[in-house]
Amino acid sequence: MTIGEYIRAKRKEVGLSADELAAKIGKNRATIYRYENNSIEKLPSDVLIPLANALSITPGDLIKRNSSVSTQSLQELTPSEQQHIKKYRKLSPAGKKEVDHYLDFRLSAEAPRVEKDAETSSS
Repeated sequence: MTIGEYIRAKRKEVGLSADELAAKIGKNRATIYRYENNSIEKLPSDVLIPLANALSITPGDLIKRNSSVSTQSLQELTPSEQQHIKKYRKLSPAGKKEVDHYLDFRLSAEAPRVEKDAETSSS
C-alpha cells in the first residue's frame, strides 16, 4: 500500500471527506488529493503531525510508509538522542507504546507553537 492509498484509507476509516481533512490540516482539497494520488515527491514534514492527528494515527505511521522521507536526519543523532534510543530499546512493548503516545501528545501540543514560530521568523 502506497502512502497515498494509506492516507485515503485512513481518511475514509475516520469518516472524513477530503474537504474536512483539508480544513483540519490547513490545506486545500486539491492538496489532499495530491497526497492521496502520490502526486508529490514527498509528504512535507510540517504536515506529518497535523495529518497524523486528523487521521488518528501516529506521525511514525506516516513516516514509515513515506519512502521519500530522508533518513539523513535520523542518522545525525546527538549523544542525548542516542541515549534516549538506547533506553527506549530496553522498554517492554507496553512501555514503548506509552512513550510513543506521550511523544505524540507533546508533538501535537507543540506543533501550533512551532508553526507560529516559523511564521514569525519568515516574516
